[in-house]
Amino acid sequence: MHRVFRVRLLYLGWLLVGVAGLALGWYTLGGAESDAAPGRYVEGVVGTPERINPLFTRLNEVDGDLAALLFNGLTRIGGDGTPQPDLAERWDVAVDGLSYVFYLRPDVFWHDGERLDARDIAFTIEQVQAPGFRGPPALAAQWAGVAVTVVDGLTVLVRLPAPSAAFLTRAALGVLPEHLLAGLSDDELFDGPFNRAPVGTGPYRLVQLDGESALLERNPSYHLGAPAVRELELRFFGDRLSVAAAMRAGELHGALFGEAATEAELEALEVRADLTATELLRSGYTVLYLNNQAGALRDHLLRRAIAAAVDAPALLATVAGGRGVSGDGPIVPGSWAYVPGEWPSPEQAGALFNAAGWPQREDGVRARGDEVLELELVADMDPLRRALAEAVAEQLRAQGVAVTVVAVPSSELLTRRLEPRRYELAIFGWKTEIDPDPYGGWHTSQISNPGRNVAGYNDTVADALLEAARVTLDVAERRELYERFNERFVETAPSVVLYYPARAYVHPRALSGLTDGLLFEPASRFRDVHLWRFDQ
Repeated sequence: MHRVFRVRLLYLGWLLVGVAGLALGWYTLGGAESDAAPGRYVEGVVGTPERINPLFTRLNEVDGDLAALLFNGLTRIGGDGTPQPDLAERWDVAVDGLSYVFYLRPDVFWHDGERLDARDIAFTIEQVQAPGFRGPPALAAQWAGVAVTVVDGLTVLVRLPAPSAAFLTRAALGVLPEHLLAGLSDDELFDGPFNRAPVGTGPYRLVQLDGESALLERNPSYHLGAPAVRELELRFFGDRLSVAAAMRAGELHGALFGEAATEAELEALEVRADLTATELLRSGYTVLYLNNQAGALRDHLLRRAIAAAVDAPALLATVAGGRGVSGDGPIVPGSWAYVPGEWPSPEQAGALFNAAGWPQREDGVRARGDEVLELELVADMDPLRRALAEAVAEQLRAQGVAVTVVAVPSSELLTRRLEPRRYELAIFGWKTEIDPDPYGGWHTSQISNPGRNVAGYNDTVADALLEAARVTLDVAERRELYERFNERFVETAPSVVLYYPARAYVHPRALSGLTDGLLFEPASRFRDVHLWRFDQ
């Protein structure tokens, strides 16, 4: 799934390799068994930590990065979104899908030496369920009505209020140590000193934190295997330009670039011949929304014609710089549930417009009687989105559709256009959850605000498929249901997924063990950090 960016190597880059390598100390790395050999990996991040606590990481990206290195959940998420054993070495699920029994590993210790206990699991869930919980409301909603029973020191029974195919992905929530946090109020948990000196069970433990960096040391007793790299440092910067400057100067080994790399970032990568970049596909997509409740767009035949007119691969290559994958449906490639959609091509668009009752007049404009096919396309003022909107408009104009592009602030696009469903065409981004369930974006029940079906897609066949897929625990059955949903999505064309964006993760060429997979969160790049090593 990932691919390496090809960059022009400047002669200056070769001169900097030795200097950067000596300054950062990773060229002499040896095997994981030697205490003297492993060195330090230094990465630059934008921002500073506030609460290094897995219950609050959705509020701050740097907190999420650190929590991913310091904490574990009952499960861990594979690169395709599949839940895998972590603190729980296995689990049993009742036939009704309501009860889960988790069996904890007996060899897990907190960073302070205390043994992990089943009471830690129950304690963590109790904090999320507390009436005064100050974390994200969406996280609290995921655990509402869930009952937890400690069977013994290594066994936990969890009972759900209703079957949920996504539950095992939610069980990846980082677990907190009861012996250090018991008795704290909700406010004390949110603002307490633990959040600046966290103790977890993860592959690394925090040994130093200040306003400039966080220094982490490998956990030699990590239950999935001791990391090969002895120390990992995250250095904090105020903006991406500062990260790029530090990288160019040879002060960093790595950084996660944005979707659109800046000129300064590309130049830094170009100068550093010892570095490369791996493209990590985000768990999300950029979509051309078609308002299924607006005028002529109620007709799925017209929507299919519009979808055919949009050349997604061309948009990705010309506007998005080729970073990502062209879109074909609401489930991201790389997910265990992904099935490619077979959409009509731009060459078929003319015939589809004619079949929908919108032939071209002599002047090239499509019309139905005296009614001209004229649509407004609204996008936010981000340069990339604005350019994308103009490119889409040109593709539709080439097919005889009169399109007017309107750019508005992102807040206005969301609150005054998408949420009240006052638009015809709109370009926006969608972030998918770890579990690929598209229910929230495309089920009829989510049409009314605050539901997120802003396209107003109303289809009983699609509804039935989505409803069945989110409750069955049979993975093969779910995959088949999502395949059928994707076919229905193509047939009815409620909207057009333009592309799945990617971010470039810059790292040393000598780094091995970086595993492929979706970037569900920025911290997903650390999913297998315990496997990283530097090849000599």
